[in-house]
Parts: sequence; C-alpha cells; structure tokens
Amino acid sequence: MIILDHTAVLALCRGHRLLSGLAVVEVDDPDQRAHIPALCLVAASLELPGAAAHVGALPALEFLPLDFSGTAAVEHTVSKGMDWAYGHAVYAAVSSAVEGQVLTATLDAYNGTGVWAVDIGKP
Repeated sequence: MIILDHTAVLALCRGHRLLSGLAVVEVDDPDQRAHIPALCLVAASLELPGAAAHVGALPALEFLPLDFSGTAAVEHTVSKGMDWAYGHAVYAAVSSAVEGQVLTATLDAYNGTGVWAVDIGKP
C-alpha cells in the first residue's frame, strides 16, 4: 500500500511530478491507489489551506478514516513523542494487511517506527 503523509500531500499540492502521476492515474484496484490518512490530510490543510479540497478532487486517491482502534493507536504513538501529524501514517503503514510504504519529505520522522519510509525528493 502506498501512503502519502502530510509532507507528501503538501508536495502533491505544490506540483510534485511523481505524486501528481499517482494522483491522476486511476487504477481499478483500490489497494493499488495512493492512500491518504485523514490526520495527514488535516495536517496538510492546516499548513496549506485548501489542500483537502484540492486532493479530494483527484480521481486516483483513497482516503483512510480513523476509527476507534486507530485513534487509540495514534494516541499511543504520539504519547511516546511522535508528532501527531505523522501518527496516522504510521498506524496506516503498520496496520495494513499489505506492507505499507509511506512517501514523505521527512524520512527522519519515521526512525524507529518500523515503517518503510520513502523519500519523495524535491517537487
């Protein structure tokens, strides 16, 4: 599963070429699409107002809600020192049935989490 954290959402909104390709090419299988955790979308929108509306209009993205067990897991992760903006991406990556890869501009944020983080580079 490909997961975009808030830094990747911001890069997408600012025209990142690779991410733009992921966001517009529709794939029949939802599991093959890029996924955006809800809290990552909130974090991106707080930094760049309108980000949620922008990515919500793109056809090839899936959005991951946060249920009770996810909320408890994110709370636990954040209480151990992780910035809240990354918590839902970590949860999505480690809780999915398919190994999740988090696309990010801040690899260091995922140190020690067991998450496979992939550097998106510059837009």
